[in-house]
Amino acid sequence: MTIDLLARNWALVIASVLWTAVLLFVAFRIFQDSPRGRLWATVRQLRRREATARNARRVVAKSAAKLTRLRANAAAKKPRHLEEAAGSLEDARALQKICDDQVLVARNHVRKLILEEYPPKRHAAMRERYLGQESPDTAPFRLDG
Repeated sequence: MTIDLLARNWALVIASVLWTAVLLFVAFRIFQDSPRGRLWATVRQLRRREATARNARRVVAKSAAKLTRLRANAAAKKPRHLEEAAGSLEDARALQKICDDQVLVARNHVRKLILEEYPPKRHAAMRERYLGQESPDTAPFRLDG
């Protein structure tokens, strides 16, 4: 492209750049609204929730270890520190419960999207791929923690 051609057709060049941006945006939105795009978004959300739950479990383990260490040396530690560590452990466990519940909700969203948007012959393979191996919960459902 020469400078002379750009100088004469500058409006067409700018319009083509704008149309390209608009078309890319429209294509992106169409993909987001498609079943595959929605599935990818819900799976991404599930992975984020699972990572948050893993972090919460690590925090609970650290808090429990700290409380155990403090209780082992309870005679040499301030009672306030023991109470703070116990409160911290309770808070960490509550946060872990919330994170685990959010993982369950996200898994249900993925499962629901698979059931609604894809043919039945693909359900088992998709659940295996996106939800992984689920451990069967043998305990009855309870509302209290």
